[in-house]
Amino acid sequence: MLPTAYEFHWDTGHIVFLGIFYTVLAVVLSTVVVASLRARRDMNKRRESDIAWHESFAEMSTERRTCRHEFDGTFDAKVCGHEFACGNCEQHRALAAAGGGDETTREATLAAAPAAPATPPDSRLYHRGHTWVEARTDGTYDVGVDDLLRSCIGNPDRVTVPGVGTRLMAGTAVADLQRGHVHAHITTPIAGTVVAVGDYEGGRLYRLRPNDGKARLDQLLRATEARVWMLRELELLQARLTRPGEALALADGGELVDDLMGAYPDADWDAILADLCLEP
Repeated sequence: MLPTAYEFHWDTGHIVFLGIFYTVLAVVLSTVVVASLRARRDMNKRRESDIAWHESFAEMSTERRTCRHEFDGTFDAKVCGHEFACGNCEQHRALAAAGGGDETTREATLAAAPAAPATPPDSRLYHRGHTWVEARTDGTYDVGVDDLLRSCIGNPDRVTVPGVGTRLMAGTAVADLQRGHVHAHITTPIAGTVVAVGDYEGGRLYRLRPNDGKARLDQLLRATEARVWMLRELELLQARLTRPGEALALADGGELVDDLMGAYPDADWDAILADLCLEP
């Protein structure tokens, strides 16, 4: 049927066949080329993101790189050496397999910790860039901003989130909260494809479905760990905002102040928000 074949004739049937054959071939080749280009683009973006995160993590202060097992009392003091990728840490895997370390010490530490303003809901997991993840029954996950970050920025002038269908890579800044000329660049805690956009009610940003059908959650803090972590974050924030000779209260009656940026307009909010959001 091809021109090089024996007894090929340029008649109507052969021409129609060749048209269909080469059209299908062109579609297949173009699909392969486009897929390859997209894969290379995604790999380059991921590589750039990994490099930026590696450099950002290396520049963090020791108190910002605390191991999660210090929050639950397993260690008195320990610095994370795996860029918060707990799944890459042999010690974390061993502790997780053993039930999280010394249960008595862990429970005593958590019980002794004072209640943080806006205690984290047990149904959520927390990323140290001040976002939360909440599983839904249909296999998707809601992602939002935690109360501490919301209290800092107050009522944002603009909330920018990725559109439906956008594929997100964990650890990349994909959303933005703007207040005046100040921006909080929000990192996505898990990878997935956006299936719905939130309304910022309760800090909700978007909903995503894991790309491989199963989300990687090992790097996220449980609510009990997040309670201790949140208290430490509050102390660090208080140190950044305290003026000489002033006693600063970031919480009123157990509730976080609604608009810290409005209450302390002279603070370096660009640096504070970049620090809270783990911005590279």
